[in-house]
Amino acid sequence: MTRPNVVILNPDQMRWDYASCYGHPFIGTRHLEALAVEGTLFENAFVACPMCGPSRTSFITGQYPNEHGVRDYGGNFNPSLPNALSAFREAGYRVGLWGKDHIMRENAIGVLYDEGEDICIGNMDHHPAYHNAHDTTVLSPDSPWNLTGRLTDGGLDFIERQADARQPFLLTLNYQDPHPFFTCPEPWASLFHPDQFSLPSNFRREPVPGEIRRLSHWRIHSHADQMSEQDLRKAMAMYCGQIRYVDDQIGRVMQTLEDVGILDNTIVLFWSDHGELLGDYGVTHKLPAFYDSLVKVPLVLRDPTGRIAKGRNPHLTESMDIMALLLDLCGVPQPAGSRALSPLREHYQARADVFAEGGLICPQPANPIPGLHLKAPSGPTHHGPGVMLRTNDWKLVEYAEDCGELYDLQADPHEACNLYDSPSHADIRSRLQQRLIQRQLCKGQAPEDMRHG
Repeated sequence: MTRPNVVILNPDQMRWDYASCYGHPFIGTRHLEALAVEGTLFENAFVACPMCGPSRTSFITGQYPNEHGVRDYGGNFNPSLPNALSAFREAGYRVGLWGKDHIMRENAIGVLYDEGEDICIGNMDHHPAYHNAHDTTVLSPDSPWNLTGRLTDGGLDFIERQADARQPFLLTLNYQDPHPFFTCPEPWASLFHPDQFSLPSNFRREPVPGEIRRLSHWRIHSHADQMSEQDLRKAMAMYCGQIRYVDDQIGRVMQTLEDVGILDNTIVLFWSDHGELLGDYGVTHKLPAFYDSLVKVPLVLRDPTGRIAKGRNPHLTESMDIMALLLDLCGVPQPAGSRALSPLREHYQARADVFAEGGLICPQPANPIPGLHLKAPSGPTHHGPGVMLRTNDWKLVEYAEDCGELYDLQADPHEACNLYDSPSHADIRSRLQQRLIQRQLCKGQAPEDMRHG
């Protein structure tokens, strides 16, 4: 068998719990479900940052934002630095991208990728129907913002050409959906009705004791405090339609791999770079905060080599670990300086905790800015560095200039009650803080996982 091909399907801003295989009651993501049945579903996968560019850069470098230096939405990564995409190219892989690279500021085709289309439409700020972060509309099929199907067309053509060339390849399809603005074309736009949706249990219109300032500000700056319950349900319905639009692309990709005879020699990975608040705490979109709806992501791997056990993997996993795994499965060296922990690494032990960080290194305003209206969490919402340590049972978040957060994930899985200042939880907070400091001293990696030499 030749080296396996790799196909990566990367929707932007997809929550982990908005997929059938993760327990959503009616979304009907049958193609992702089939991928999970044939492969491995990682039940507890987390990204290194709840923002696009930093998360994607960590994925390809195996480093956390404090080391690779990308902390903003769009990337400013130096492509001459070690990274997995370059490692695949150096190993003889043809590397293609259709969609948003979001790692480099410049066009990444011809630099990190051999061919494709590097296109990012941001939040669709110039769409005439997009006024608030929670807005929805139906997208015309011929709209220039309707990219998901067209990008898949380009990727399928790449697969067919590479199958004929008999050269190993890595293809990544990086979709806009289900990123806000909440919109997609028919028939997906009408698959769900707002009345199917209930408000999240942690929905609220006002700050509560222990709420971080950036969240309180975003609720006001985004006009979410004026969002009706029906507005939110419409956003939830359209978000599900966007995900179904992506799910149908999974079916197209898998069918093409089978049709050209390379399905059994192609690793397929589905993951998202971060999640979406979608009504949690009464807001939509994202910000550099560390709730599970933002940092926990869907991650499903189909490995025809048989080296990774099929079924549901319950262990804490960082998304960069799976890129390291892809490199190992393909016999490609890890990029220099990677902190990732491939499950195929010698003496591998499952992670005891996961680490994430984000936020620009400049302060949040002390109060909401009068008259400021934001459709997406740009400045100053994404200001202020923060860092997270999460175990199976607890989550600790520290901010440079905001209140800390501590959540008992077993008793409070929706992270509605901040226990950071609770005297009865001082001991667990102290233990988690010590572990967090240890990981920060090791540039984010666990001290027991440091390499020798």
